[in-house]
Amino acid sequence: MGGKRGIPLLLIILISVFISAPFAFAAKEEEPSVKEKNILEEQLGDIMPTLVRKHIGKLKLDLSTSMAGGYDANVNLQRYDEDGSVFMQNTLGIAGKYPISDIYTLKGSYDFTSIKYFKFSDPDLIDNTLGVGLDTKIDDNFLWSVDYMADFVGFPHDEQSEYDLNQVGTSLKQDITDWLYQKMGYEFSYKHFPKSKTRNSRGVMLDRDRGDKRNTVFYQLGAYIGDKTFLKSETSAFINESNELFLDYYDYRSLKTKLTLAHLITDKLYGMTSFTYQYKAYYKRSVSDREFDQRDHLFVYGGSLFYDVIPQVSIGTSFDYRKNHSGENVEQYEDYIISSGVYCSF
Repeated sequence: MGGKRGIPLLLIILISVFISAPFAFAAKEEEPSVKEKNILEEQLGDIMPTLVRKHIGKLKLDLSTSMAGGYDANVNLQRYDEDGSVFMQNTLGIAGKYPISDIYTLKGSYDFTSIKYFKFSDPDLIDNTLGVGLDTKIDDNFLWSVDYMADFVGFPHDEQSEYDLNQVGTSLKQDITDWLYQKMGYEFSYKHFPKSKTRNSRGVMLDRDRGDKRNTVFYQLGAYIGDKTFLKSETSAFINESNELFLDYYDYRSLKTKLTLAHLITDKLYGMTSFTYQYKAYYKRSVSDREFDQRDHLFVYGGSLFYDVIPQVSIGTSFDYRKNHSGENVEQYEDYIISSGVYCSF
């Protein structure tokens, strides 16, 4: 059995970014532009490899940028009115770590994402994300982390969907062996919609901004199999509570599990495949033609293939297929996104 030291650094970084738990709420019930933002984060934004590491004294920087384009077959996730569009996405990422001592390490990050659709304008977005944190090395096998993130998402043509998100979290990672690790943690986030008003229990609009609170617990298990393969499973459970009172429309509990396999095919060619299942149980949102509460089952299948043209430049292609089964007919949908891009250092 090999260890993680045998896998090239680029693949390890790509794996960690591609399969990391998304910060933004991936909620099907949100506005179409918000839903699209989260889908494209999973499909494109999360597969941006960090290609260069720079050291300035003790400070270690990871820098990355990408330009990708593709086709989304069902932009608004509609069952009866599927409509696709070509899109372009640009990203920029900067992450840094500074060791205060042998025990404590400060870390920070900034990520920028812009998405432009050619057929629609409402889903266009500009996203700025800031993160800070502190890693504490308890011993050689345990790492305790405390993190904070602020996410500012703007929609130039759909201001009611704009939001800012603040999240705090803590996690504990254990290296069980040199090829096997586990990680568990807790996160709390608050999502504020400054231009979206709420309704009372009778459906009357109120002069109050919408705000969603979320409590999440998660568990990860990762294994480096030989020198070329990495396998990871991640399970998370969360409760979403909103101040939208009408039918408690955004209140639900959810269980999500994801499996990811990454493999280094050659020294320059590597691929990833993943499967995700998410269950949502709404508290009071009833199915329109029945007398029971809505339940959703979302299945997502994804795959990516990357090739290093030179150490600083990679090209890649990704495919994502998702299907949502719901007791509410209008909430059932299927969609696929295919994209290709260039990922480079600067």
